[in-house]
Amino acid sequence: MNYRIARSAILLLALAACGKNTLSPSTQETASGDALDDQAVAVGIMPDPDDVEFAGRFETRSDLGTDKFCAVSNGTQQFNIGFLAVYGPESKCEGTGTATIKGQTVRVVLTGQGSCSFDARYDGIELRFPGTVESGCSTYCSANANLSGTHYFMVQPGDEAARQALGRDTERLCG
Repeated sequence: MNYRIARSAILLLALAACGKNTLSPSTQETASGDALDDQAVAVGIMPDPDDVEFAGRFETRSDLGTDKFCAVSNGTQQFNIGFLAVYGPESKCEGTGTATIKGQTVRVVLTGQGSCSFDARYDGIELRFPGTVESGCSTYCSANANLSGTHYFMVQPGDEAARQALGRDTERLCG
């Protein structure tokens, strides 16, 4: 779904949810916000926070290239993951590892090139890496590249879609 269309639809729902209410302002704001979220989930604009799909293929496109992330369920609460963050034709971050989810927090542990783990955020649409990651994460990046603050949008859910994500040095990020 186009992000601008989704944002416009949320604003329209917000306008529709406005109205007279005898509740106090703070309670009214909370009730209106909850009602708006419920309506957005009901019409499919926002994902249901109690039923968020994490397995799938994620991407973010820019002038420098396409950043990719994938997650394949391993049958437990853990996922096999891979990512590629591009900073031009020669500069990138790329790696594989595992992830576990608790609420909106995704614990990412990269393996194979050094010690790197961090907590990312996932709201059902967008996965955001933190603005600062531990120094060991630099082993997954070429010169002038950094995976801090990268973000990815779900473009296709499911394990099969995730297995189609291609890397540069890693043929299939979630092979």
